[in-house]
Amino acid sequence: MQLAFRFALGLGLVGLSLATLSAPPAISAPGVSYDIVYVRQPRKGDSTHTVWPEVFHPGTLEPGSDLMLLHPNGTEEVLVDTTNGAVTDPFISFDGQYVFYALYPDVTPGQLNTQRGNLPYQGADIYRLHLGTRQTQRLTFQEFTPNAGAGNWLESNPVNPPASYNRLGYGILNLGPAPLPGGKIIFTSNRNGFIPPKGYTNPTLQLFVMDWDGNNVTAIAPLTIGSTLHPTPLADGRVMFSSFETQGLRDSRNWGLWAIKPDGRTWEPLVSSFKEAGSFHFATQLGDGDIVVEDYYNLNNWGFGALYRFPTGFAAGMARFHPASVNQNPPITQTVGAGFVYPFRMPFTPKGLYSITPFTTAADEAAPCPGGVPSCSNVLRLGKFTHPSAAPNNDLLVAYTAGPANALDRPDDLPAVDAGLYLIPGGDPVNSPSQLVLIKNLPQYNEVWPRAVVSYAAVHGVGQPAELPWLPNDGAEHPDLLPAGTPYGLIGTSSFYKRESFPGNNPNNRWGGLDAFNTAENGQSFNWFEQGAEAGRYTDADIWAVRVLLMEPNTHRSYGPHSGQHFFNWVNEKLRILGEIPLRKFDAQGNPILDPEGNPDTSFLARVPADTPLTFQMLDRNGMVLTMAQTWHQVRPGEARYDCGGCHAHSQQPLDFEQTAAAQPGYPVLDLSKVTPLLTHDGDGNPVTRTVSAPIANVEFYRDVRPILQTQCVSCHTGTNPPGNLRLDDVALYDIGDFTYLSAPGDYMRLCRDQGATWGYPPLVAYGGDAYWRQTNASRYVRLFQSRRSLLIWKIFGARLDGWTNADHPTESVPGNAATLPPGAQINDADLDFIPSSAHPAGGMTSLTADQKITFARWIDLGCPINTGQGTADENYGWFLDDVRPTLTVSAPRPGLSHTPLTVIRVGVADAYTGIQPGSLSITATIAVAGRAPGAQLADLAQPTGDGIFTITLPAPLTSASSARLYVQVRDEQGNVTRVARSFSILTQQMFLPLVWR
Repeated sequence: MQLAFRFALGLGLVGLSLATLSAPPAISAPGVSYDIVYVRQPRKGDSTHTVWPEVFHPGTLEPGSDLMLLHPNGTEEVLVDTTNGAVTDPFISFDGQYVFYALYPDVTPGQLNTQRGNLPYQGADIYRLHLGTRQTQRLTFQEFTPNAGAGNWLESNPVNPPASYNRLGYGILNLGPAPLPGGKIIFTSNRNGFIPPKGYTNPTLQLFVMDWDGNNVTAIAPLTIGSTLHPTPLADGRVMFSSFETQGLRDSRNWGLWAIKPDGRTWEPLVSSFKEAGSFHFATQLGDGDIVVEDYYNLNNWGFGALYRFPTGFAAGMARFHPASVNQNPPITQTVGAGFVYPFRMPFTPKGLYSITPFTTAADEAAPCPGGVPSCSNVLRLGKFTHPSAAPNNDLLVAYTAGPANALDRPDDLPAVDAGLYLIPGGDPVNSPSQLVLIKNLPQYNEVWPRAVVSYAAVHGVGQPAELPWLPNDGAEHPDLLPAGTPYGLIGTSSFYKRESFPGNNPNNRWGGLDAFNTAENGQSFNWFEQGAEAGRYTDADIWAVRVLLMEPNTHRSYGPHSGQHFFNWVNEKLRILGEIPLRKFDAQGNPILDPEGNPDTSFLARVPADTPLTFQMLDRNGMVLTMAQTWHQVRPGEARYDCGGCHAHSQQPLDFEQTAAAQPGYPVLDLSKVTPLLTHDGDGNPVTRTVSAPIANVEFYRDVRPILQTQCVSCHTGTNPPGNLRLDDVALYDIGDFTYLSAPGDYMRLCRDQGATWGYPPLVAYGGDAYWRQTNASRYVRLFQSRRSLLIWKIFGARLDGWTNADHPTESVPGNAATLPPGAQINDADLDFIPSSAHPAGGMTSLTADQKITFARWIDLGCPINTGQGTADENYGWFLDDVRPTLTVSAPRPGLSHTPLTVIRVGVADAYTGIQPGSLSITATIAVAGRAPGAQLADLAQPTGDGIFTITLPAPLTSASSARLYVQVRDEQGNVTRVARSFSILTQQMFLPLVWR
């Protein structure tokens, strides 16, 4: 009662002062001697919830959310009066003179597209306001840059162009601006027009960097094809950001905290999301270097949760993360809604991480009651936090609300959130709300997004973060394979023996910690859903090759021609094979070459197109997945990335790549931009490779799988009583379901879309009263991304391949009849057996070639892709659509001001899939170049000087240029266009010195 009285007293006094607009409020933070910028959102009382932007709804805000300036004496000013619009994401410049912010012009109900998640028609743009003069500059202008070959777009109008065009039906969201050293700004935007592969958020926001004046906009993170939010500069020069970690079969509600260099190189995790449905979002760096990040269960908590703190500095050679095993990770204190302390653990916890708000929880439930009691008045509930922000003295500004801070009746969702501004002294743990220092909390508003109006030096002791080199691409990284200006990068690793890809819980169950064959038990294993992606049991000896996969974003043809999606696979991701690279190496005598740790050397190195999302699958001798990296990867032009030192080996010391075979001069580095090596078998069944003379290999049902079914399987699997109760002559179309609005034929559905057991033998497991193929089962015959665990593959290869034997788990003697399980056997422990037959003998179907067999395995390990537009007007907008724009890099001139004469214009072009369209390169400039007038075409002067590199050698060095622009454009065969608008100036030393002397 004492705590509640204190809050009530403070609210009344502050509210009276502002209502009369006279004397300053009586409540202000003791010792806070600086102004605070914050966002004031209208509040509708205790009984009505307001709209909150969070990871599920990053584009929805409460109308009338104004940008405010609060002074130490409690008076305040309105910096941006929005009326129908809303301000969000304020960030203070390093000198403390400016505030960056995102402004939504109109978010009233009539200006929202209710068919598209209430996204606003007018979008949002980024502004910079000078706090001294109140002068405002707009930096973005609803720029729309979709993949031109993936739709018919009017780039000047993403919202409502004529009906012949595709359209998003909502505006462009330019959000999360933050300053960077060197006069740059990082932000997020959906200007590329993508939609996340999974639901639970919309649209796809990606990372961009621009100059202080809005020029030289560069997409630095093509790998963020899920979405990303709120980039924040770190003292070491990197940027941390929240990333939607939905790749593969992972829980589609998880957001992790990542770091990346401002030019897009060297991305890595800070806090990976290995906590079920957990979002690590809203983060800051304290003055001592520690990071504070919020954890909340998305959607239902309006972005409110608990705060964790962890260090960034570690001794050389020290791993930054705990192991994959949950039990080897420290407990993180939280107090659950029932009122008692119940710590949680998660794999790969950053070392040194602890909760600074242990009295509350990030879970999907009401905040706990005071005193550890299980129930109380919801007014008294201890509340949750959001929007942490560093302040002087290592203090932490936060937005905090008392009450349940949860939208569900657990046990009640009221009173509605009443957020105010508070301070956590020293960023240290607070054990109750009474330890928070109240700054401002009015009942008629939610005060959020506090930012101390001070210089960076006042918080961190230095004038700005470290300034890192900007994408050199000068040939120094790897001169022979990555010459200056290259559009390619190198990707590799030192070992696949050094790995922690295994799941981190239940290691002692009947499945060795892996996902059960089929079980009614929820949360039985982390495998594939949170952490780990193991396809059955295997040993190091099974590791044979790595598959490099191209990954594509999904263009949002929201309305208009060919609207929607016209392909299906189980993860809604188009995965194409760039190559399958054998890992084992042998000397002239046939002995295995060992790495420095005494293991067989499994290093590799390959060249790939830069700015192209990638991922990896580890393969056995049959080309089947052993484990999969459920994470997006990329390299920027000229970047060599082989420093991971293993496969998800976060808690281990990396094996030095330079000491492995792949780093030695004689290693044959594969160029996956030109050819595609694929695993096959020789006549004796030994694994070998064949090479496809194309940059990628596709696998799809209609083109690659059905023809084999028709010639090899349908003759038996037909009629009303087919073998195995599997009919494969059904080509009628059926609804795929799950709101996909797509259809697939009966042969596909029986093999790979039958979780509800519509056809064939039913499963033993019932879920919700219905028989169901759960876990990663797509049907009785196919296990997603796990060909080794799929009955279909066992039948084709003539062996059980998942590392278990028939005797390891019980199986019913009559398919689908639980009563025929062995006595005492449990349904959740059961699996299927492989029993040879004349049609499917031990050793495999002799009527199939090795390549045909491996085709089935690849199809399963790519998520069962099918071009659902097959045979329709949408056929070319499905699985085979190239949705990655070409790589285009301009390494000379450099962006911004240069004091060195310009002697060459150098560009690099490449494309990962359909290839560069001949003659599509365009180069123009706003100044005279090589004797040609401003605006004249220069591409014919560009001479090839390397693979994909084109150079214009200037007749005379350019020694002077002011605010010049170079416009470069290239197109791929799909029709996708990449453009670079390079703004640059040249002021040479010879010109500069006389100005100094005068």
